[in-house]
Order: sequence, then C-alpha cells, then structure tokens
Amino acid sequence: MSINLIRLQRFLSVYRNESFSRAADELGMTHSALTKSVQLLEQELGADLFDRTTRVVSPTEAGHRLAARAEELLAFAAKVGEEAVSGKQHIQLIAGPAVIEASLAPVLAALSKAHPDICVTVETMPPDIAIARLQRREVQLLLYHTTTIRGLPDLRAFRITPVINEAYVAVARTGHPLFQSDGTFDAMLGFQWAIPGYDRLYRSAMPTDIERKNRRAGFPHYRILSLSTCLAVAANSDLVALLPENFARREAPDRGLEIMRMPLDDSARYAVSAVTLARQSPNPIVEELIGMFAASVNPASSAPDYTEIRSR
Repeated sequence: MSINLIRLQRFLSVYRNESFSRAADELGMTHSALTKSVQLLEQELGADLFDRTTRVVSPTEAGHRLAARAEELLAFAAKVGEEAVSGKQHIQLIAGPAVIEASLAPVLAALSKAHPDICVTVETMPPDIAIARLQRREVQLLLYHTTTIRGLPDLRAFRITPVINEAYVAVARTGHPLFQSDGTFDAMLGFQWAIPGYDRLYRSAMPTDIERKNRRAGFPHYRILSLSTCLAVAANSDLVALLPENFARREAPDRGLEIMRMPLDDSARYAVSAVTLARQSPNPIVEELIGMFAASVNPASSAPDYTEIRSR
C-alpha cells in the first residue's frame, strides 16, 4: 500500500479544520479539488476517512487512526528529505527559555566538536505545544523544568531523564543591603526581587508556609523570563535576582555582582529533565547529547563555596 504525502497533508487540513471549506481556504485550493484529493486518498487506503451522511465533517474510525499517525509520517518524510539532500542528521529539540539561556551553550559547543556534520535546531514554546510536537515526532528531545514535566499527562508515554538539580542563589550588586542582613528568609523578603519565571508549577514545589509568606510580601516584584535581563536589572538597581547557581557563578562576577546562598532548601530548585518518547528507538546522538548535558552543567567539585552571609 502506498500513501500520497500531498493528499495526506490535505486530509490532515480537513481533519484539523473540521471543514472542507476552511481547509480549502487554508491550502489555497478549490473545494472540489480538495474533495477529489481526499477521495483519491480513500481509494489508495481502501477505507472511508470521513462520514458523508451528515453536513458536519465527521471523521470515521479509520480517519481518526490515520490522523493519529499522519503527523508522524509527514514529519519523518520531511526529515528524511532534508537529511538526504544535505547529507547531515538534523537534531531538533525544544527547551524552556531558562534552560536555553542558562545551560545549553556548553552542551552545543561539545556537540559541535563531537559531531561537526550534524544540524541542530533549538526552539522554545509552551510545554503543552512542545509535548504535542514530540508525540508527532517533529522533535527528538524536550528539556524543561522537572516540576513542569511532572504535570504532564500520561507520563508512561515518555522517558524522563533528570539532567540538572542545583540550587538557586540570590544575586545583587556589591554593597547591597542584602549582604548586611542576617540572611534569614524573612529578612530576604524585605527586599524587592526579580525572578525568571515563578509560575504555578514552581510555586507548587514550595512548602505551603513559605509560599504564603511570599504572597504576603508581594514576592516576586518582577517576573522576567530572561535570566540575562534579571542579571542586568540587579546590576543596575537594588533589585535582587534569583538565578540558577551555575549561571550566576559564570555571569555575575563580570557585572560586579555578588552571590548569596538561599537560607533554606525550600525544594524549589533549578531542576531540569530531558524528555524523549518511551516507545521510540533511541537516537544515539540524542542520547549522547543528554549525557553531555548532564556532565556539562552540573556543578564542578572545585566550585567556590559561597558563604551564607557575605558581610555584616
């Protein structure tokens, strides 16, 4: 049995739009030409894909089954075509913005040295959209905060590999009153904070009493998805930034910023997991990339030991 990929794309447009008319507009073709294309696909498969007994476009069971696999087939065909033309394997991954900014650069540098002939695409988008793209096999790897991953439906469909688990640290300009405080959590809440994220899932990982204290204090005062922007704001104001330790250690000194460890482990950590499909054959380069990621971003044993309170 052969399947015409162009007709398959047209079928998916009808399926998604639940309308031949809307799909025809989307594809820039006439209603009759689209109808004929779907009919030819049905002849190829030997099965009806839509129920034509009503005015509503209603997929048959065969139509639902085909739609569930069609995105995967089209994505695979596109990938094969790209690799056949270029001669290079293409690795596509999606990550949270903090992961891209804080942790991805050393991994990509190592990967480019180990595999100079591959192509890599890195994107960021909401996790629910990223998961759908992974399930359609349009990408090979997701990298998101572990608390986000735990909230995914049907976790059994995925293989989840923790790759980072490090503390957040407070970052502020040299001479900031933060470093004159007693370093307790309550004292820290007396300052204004810039946080990269702090969404519902992040808050859910914190003990209830701490999360309540945060809300009463109006914490955080600035929510900024960019780690670099949080860093720049802290360097040019009295705001305190909460950042992943490795990123802060790497970037803060050049900006005249100092680092203080948080006074307690509130379980809200910079924890990242790699996500692949459980039933998909492992891609050796993706597996190597995951290993490089874990090795490159975890704290080195020679890391400086920041004191709880830098000065009094």
